[in-house]
Amino acid sequence: MAKNKDSKAVNRTGMFDMDKMQIVAESKDGFQTYDLKALLQEFDGEQLSFTLASDFNPSHLVKE
Repeated sequence: MAKNKDSKAVNRTGMFDMDKMQIVAESKDGFQTYDLKALLQEFDGEQLSFTLASDFNPSHLVKE
């Protein structure tokens, strides 16, 4: 038997500022700032899956 499941997903892409807990995204209309803490508060008390992704140079690699 199939499970009925409602879900809520949010995708924000931009520059993350840890100190301000904000994501700033640039679009054709200018810059948009998202309050990450306020966004996460919408999920407070809910079971969730959390994924972060970024292109970066990993610092944990051993250089030969």
